[in-house]
Amino acid sequence: MKTPTAIRLATAFVLASFALEAQPVVAPTPDRPDDIEKAGVYTISNSFEAGYRFSDVSGNRDVYRSSVNFGNGLRLCEGQLRVNTQEGKGSFFDEFAFNTVGAGNDPYQSSILRVEKNALYRYDMQFRIVNYFNRLPSLWNGEHGVDSKRVFQNHDLTLFPGTRFEVLLGYDRSNYTGPGFSSEGVSRGGAFRRDQFIRLTNNLRQLNNQYRVGVNVRAAGLAITFMQAFDNYKEDTEYGDGSVFPTQATNVQPVESLRRDEPIHGNTPVTSVAIRTENERLVGFHGRYVYASGSRNFALREDVTALDPARGFSTLRQTAIFGEGRRKQGSGDFTVTVMPSDPWTITNTTSINNSRISGDVALLARNLLTIESMFLQELGVRHISNATEVSFRPLPKFGLYGAYRFSTRRIRTRGFFQSSRFDFEVPAADQENDIHSGVGGFRWRPIRGLRVSFDAEVGRADRPLTPIGEREFHNETARVQWRKKAFVFGASFKSAVNDNSASLINHSYTSRQFGVNTSWTQQDGRFTLDANYTKLDLNTASGIFNFFPATEPGVERHSFYTSNLHTLYFGSRIQACPRLTFYLGYSLAKDTGDGRSPTFTLGVTPAYPNFSFDGNFYNSFPLAYQSPLARLSVQLNKVLSWNFGWQFYNYSEEFIGQQNYHAHVGYSSLRWTF
Repeated sequence: MKTPTAIRLATAFVLASFALEAQPVVAPTPDRPDDIEKAGVYTISNSFEAGYRFSDVSGNRDVYRSSVNFGNGLRLCEGQLRVNTQEGKGSFFDEFAFNTVGAGNDPYQSSILRVEKNALYRYDMQFRIVNYFNRLPSLWNGEHGVDSKRVFQNHDLTLFPGTRFEVLLGYDRSNYTGPGFSSEGVSRGGAFRRDQFIRLTNNLRQLNNQYRVGVNVRAAGLAITFMQAFDNYKEDTEYGDGSVFPTQATNVQPVESLRRDEPIHGNTPVTSVAIRTENERLVGFHGRYVYASGSRNFALREDVTALDPARGFSTLRQTAIFGEGRRKQGSGDFTVTVMPSDPWTITNTTSINNSRISGDVALLARNLLTIESMFLQELGVRHISNATEVSFRPLPKFGLYGAYRFSTRRIRTRGFFQSSRFDFEVPAADQENDIHSGVGGFRWRPIRGLRVSFDAEVGRADRPLTPIGEREFHNETARVQWRKKAFVFGASFKSAVNDNSASLINHSYTSRQFGVNTSWTQQDGRFTLDANYTKLDLNTASGIFNFFPATEPGVERHSFYTSNLHTLYFGSRIQACPRLTFYLGYSLAKDTGDGRSPTFTLGVTPAYPNFSFDGNFYNSFPLAYQSPLARLSVQLNKVLSWNFGWQFYNYSEEFIGQQNYHAHVGYSSLRWTF
C-alpha cells in the first residue's frame, strides 16, 4: 500500500461514518490495541465495531425515553482510524485521527477528527447529535412536551501550530429543531377563564452560528492571545393550535382560531485578550479580558378567538410584545504569582465582571376590556472579587496554605410601567452584598503511599441577594488515600453548613457526605476491580412568610426537606484467557428520604411528595435507581472479535410511583481490525 492509498482510506472512512451518524454504546466494548500496518511513510491502525442493539421497556416509557432512550436497530457501535508518519515527513499530513462512537438511530451521537501537518496546519472537528425527548407526567397533562434534535458542530483551524505566530480560525454551529407542546395561562375576560390554559403546538427552530479569528503570539517571554468572535442567533419557532389534539387535561381553553409568531434575532460580537508569562521564576502573571456587546430584536404577536357560550358571541384577545434588548458585558481577571523561595508561594487574583442589560419592551394586551403596555429600561450587575493565597512547604512531605477571599456584588434596576388605568416609574434601586471568607488547609504524606489532606472555609455575607444564598457558612473537606503497588484505598468526608437569617424568611441547610473507594489491578492486567460508596445527608429548613390570623400572632411556619442518598458502584474486568474477556458492573442510587411510610407515625397519611402537619410542610422524595450490566468479548481470530453486552435499568419511586419503569438494553456486535 502506498501513501495515496492511505489518504483515500482516511477520506472514505470519514465519509462513511458521517453517513451513518455516530452514537455511544450502553456498555462499550473493552479497549484493545488495534493492529498497526505500514503504508509508505505512514503507520495505520483502524477498527470497526458494528452490530444490533435491542431494548425491552416496561412501565412508564415516557420517563425511560427522557433519561435513557435507546431503541432497536443496526448500529456502527464504534470506529477508529489513526494514520501517523513514522518520522513526521508526510506529504499532505503527519497525523490523521478519526473516532466515531456508534451510528444509526440512537439518541446520542459523536465524531471527532484531527488532521495535522507539523508547523503548517492543525484542524480539529467535533460533531455531535443529541435527540432529547421529554413527556414527563409531572409536566405533561397536555401542557408541556418536546421531541427535539440538537446538532452541534465545532471547527478549529490553526495555521503554523507550534511556532511563535499562530493564526486561529474557528466556526461553531448549533441547530435545535423538533416538535413539541407548550401552554400559557389565560387572563379573565369574555370567553376566557383564568382556571384554563391555551395549549400550543411548537415546531422548534433555533439556530446559532459563531465565527472566530485570532492569533497566538509568543515573544519576549510572554504568550499573547487575541480572539474576535461574531455570534448570530435566530429563533423562528412556529406555533399552532394544540387544543384539537388528544389530551388528558380537563382545563384546556377551547379556541376557534389561533395565530402566534415569536421571532427573535440578534448579533453579539465578542472580543477576548489573554496574556501570560512563559518562564516563571520569581514572579509570574496571567490575565484575561472578555468584552461582549450584543443586541436582539424580538416580537410576539398572538391572536386568539374563543366562543363565549353564555353571551353567544366570540371574544378576540390580541397580544403584541416587541422591542430591542441590548447587553454589554465585560469580565476579566488578573493573577500574580510570587515565589520568593522554594517553600513559599504567594498568589493574588482579582476578577471583575460588569453586565448591563437595557432596552425598550412594549406589551399590548387587548380584548374587549383592557389595553396595557410596559417598558423595561435597565438592569445592571457588577461583581468584584479578590483572593490572596499563601502556600508554605516547610518539609518535602508536608505543606499548608491559607487564603483570604473578598467579593462584592451590586445589582441596580430601573423600570417604567404604563397601563390604561395608571402608570408609574420605578426609580433606580441598588442592592449590594459583600462576602468575606477565610480558607486554609494542609497536604501531608506521613509514610510512603499515604496521602492526607484537609481544607476548611468560614465565611460571612452581609446582605445575601436570595433567601437561599450563603450568609453564615462553613465548609470542611478531608481526604485520605493509601496506595500499595496495584492496590488503592481512599476515603473522604465533606461538610457544608449555611444559615441565612432574614427579617421575613429564614433558610438553613446542613450537608454531610462520606465516601470510600478502592481499586486493584492484577500485575499482568488480567483482573481489575473498582468500587466506591458515598452517603449524602442533606437537611434544609426554610421559613414561610404568610399572613396568619390574628389569633396566632408570631407563629412561625417552615418547610423541611430531607434527603439521605446512597450511591454505590462496582466494576470488574476479567480476562479468563487470551481470547475471552468479561466485564461486570453494578450501580445504585437510592434516596431513603426522611424514612416515612405511607402512613405517618402520628397517624397522618402524607401526600406525595410532601404533606402538611402542625402548620409545617415536610418534603421528601424517596426513590431507587439501579443498573447492573455485563458484557462478553470473544476473540475469534487475529482481526475479528464478537461482543455481547446487556444492561438493566430499574427506576422506582415510593408512594404513588407513576414514573416507575424497568428496561433491558443490550447489543451484539462484531469488531474488525485491519
